[in-house]
Amino acid sequence: MRRRDFVKAVAGGASSTLLGGCLLSDSDTRAVGKRVVVVAFDGLDPRIIRSLMEAGKLPNYRRLAERGGFMKIATSTPPHTPVAFSNIISGADASLHQVYDFIHRDPRPAYGNLAPFFSTSTALPPTRDWTLPWGDGWELPLFAGETKNLRQGPAFWDQLIAAGIDTDVYYVPSNYPATGPEGPGRFRALSGMGVPDLRGGYGQATFYGPRAYSRGAETKFVVVRADRQHRIKTTLEGPPNFLRKVPRGSPPPVAAPVEIVRDPETAIVKVRVGNSTVLLAQGEWSDWIAVDFPTGIPGAAALGAAGAPTSLRGMVRLYAKQVHPDIELYVSPINIDPTDPLNPISSPAGFCDELAARHGRYSTLGLPEDNKSFRSGALTGEEFLKQTSLVEEERAEQFRQALTDLRAGCLFFYFGSTDLVQHMFWRDRDEAHPAYDAEEAERFGNVVADTYLATDKLVGEALDSLGDDDTLIVFSDHGFTTFRRGFNLSRWLLDNRYTRLIRPAWGRRFEQAGQIDWSKTRAYGVGMNALYVNRRGREKHGVVAEKDVRPLLDELRDKLLEVRDDDEHDNQPIVTRVDLVEDVYPGADLDVAPDIIVGYADSYRVGWGAVLGDMPPELVEDNNDRWCGTHLIAPEQVPGMFFASRPLATEKGSVSDLAPTILDLFGVDIPQHMTGKSLVRTTNSTATSPT
Repeated sequence: MRRRDFVKAVAGGASSTLLGGCLLSDSDTRAVGKRVVVVAFDGLDPRIIRSLMEAGKLPNYRRLAERGGFMKIATSTPPHTPVAFSNIISGADASLHQVYDFIHRDPRPAYGNLAPFFSTSTALPPTRDWTLPWGDGWELPLFAGETKNLRQGPAFWDQLIAAGIDTDVYYVPSNYPATGPEGPGRFRALSGMGVPDLRGGYGQATFYGPRAYSRGAETKFVVVRADRQHRIKTTLEGPPNFLRKVPRGSPPPVAAPVEIVRDPETAIVKVRVGNSTVLLAQGEWSDWIAVDFPTGIPGAAALGAAGAPTSLRGMVRLYAKQVHPDIELYVSPINIDPTDPLNPISSPAGFCDELAARHGRYSTLGLPEDNKSFRSGALTGEEFLKQTSLVEEERAEQFRQALTDLRAGCLFFYFGSTDLVQHMFWRDRDEAHPAYDAEEAERFGNVVADTYLATDKLVGEALDSLGDDDTLIVFSDHGFTTFRRGFNLSRWLLDNRYTRLIRPAWGRRFEQAGQIDWSKTRAYGVGMNALYVNRRGREKHGVVAEKDVRPLLDELRDKLLEVRDDDEHDNQPIVTRVDLVEDVYPGADLDVAPDIIVGYADSYRVGWGAVLGDMPPELVEDNNDRWCGTHLIAPEQVPGMFFASRPLATEKGSVSDLAPTILDLFGVDIPQHMTGKSLVRTTNSTATSPT
């Protein structure tokens, strides 16, 4: 019995329905009809697409454009993937869905004064903190917590399912956890961005070797060396042990034993993680392997026989980076196992397991491309690209099968590697980037373009599958550009006395958000493009009266638009657009939304140290991080792209138009909450836009 089922059973909750093998096997019996295939490639820039098309390097995109049309579309404000896809899903904007940034904050946290969190989902504690004591220091929980999707409002697939139209949604951001709508249509969804690793984070790998390549938290380095028998014995740290009772703080983590044995002469290692063993040559990647993390609870055998969870299951992929002279082993972030998911990653719950039965285990982490290990030095650029290609191959196989199985209805499939690769390799095509290196550019200068070229094959396969009544849409949520300089917004607020410190220091140093004097602070920054007023009655220690909010917002806007870089950087403007949320999103929930959305100039972005509210000493600094491309700037500078196999109905569009377009293609009325319009010509007379 799985942990979630055990908790329900002990608590006397609703019984769990075991899903059989019907979720995928019924495709041959479903009626044939109109199909709409929607393919999302995160971050593909229409300028690069057009350039490659004109060079004859994207024949299938050109074929699609000639059959229907191609144009750029406006992205969201701000141009974040969670915000843009919330627009796409809802057919509206943040006034409805209430997603404004990658990062939101709790204005009245129970502990501390600043509590950032991922904007589209949150983990909620159990409604009742009831436990069954089990010996000294152990307990069995009787109620489970849950994960909540924070995106508000209906989704376009609600209308499709209500109209009896089958809909499959793969990896779409802002859809974790996925919940099934009511209606006669069949709905299946696999969550993507937002799904955590088994530890509850967003992807931390473990690296075993004789040295740590960096001191940051991007990768967990375990410093070990082989003994005289060419053997390493260590552990893989898992999530907190939810059965341990501790007086305060988090319980200690569970762990699985790891044993690495190398051949004394050849470059081969045998690796045992938990109960799984694999043999790897140097430079070889393993398949996904299951790892059980025992809790160590007394009486585990008896509890297990009764169906109680005595271990937690995840899965990892291994990479033998080096065998001689020292062993170096990379272990991926511990993914949720789709055959035994600890968290809900699909709707229906058994859909993820059915996919694994058909394709084998696959990446479930919301950001499966391990950019953190590339940034930490655990993986080289070539190794990161290989790891990314493994993800791409999994997704491509699933897409091809979903395309084959689609007999009628809507298939919406999202590919995210196109975004992560551009984030990591943009500087290798930008000679003006401060971290540009000619030698690295020789190795990686074509990576971004090659990523675009690789998508052309998938477009061709989708195009070739179309029948006369079918439609293919290919789009991106935003474009891309370089990230050369970081502007530390929180430092600017400190320098201009909008933020104040408890103990101001002589000279400039790195100040943490915990040093903020909230009794004197009028404004603060948290997130990628967000600025907040310390409002009385909203923030925990708010000081700005309601009558003073608008004058302060106007003042902040005017001053931000005047900010310039230094003489060495030609006094370039750093901010080109400032949106006051009360003006652009009149339906904003002010407890959730920022007060200002900062639109940075091309090549600028918020500095790394300022994202969570800290105040680095420098106001503007070079970006020397491997994360060197961005789209978190003024939205008009990074539009998305839109292709359709049907003629376009307009020359201008936005990401909010995707949902009305899909509904229109099926002849489903566009609901009043949608602000977008259909982008393609159809013969449907019933589908009308409220605008």
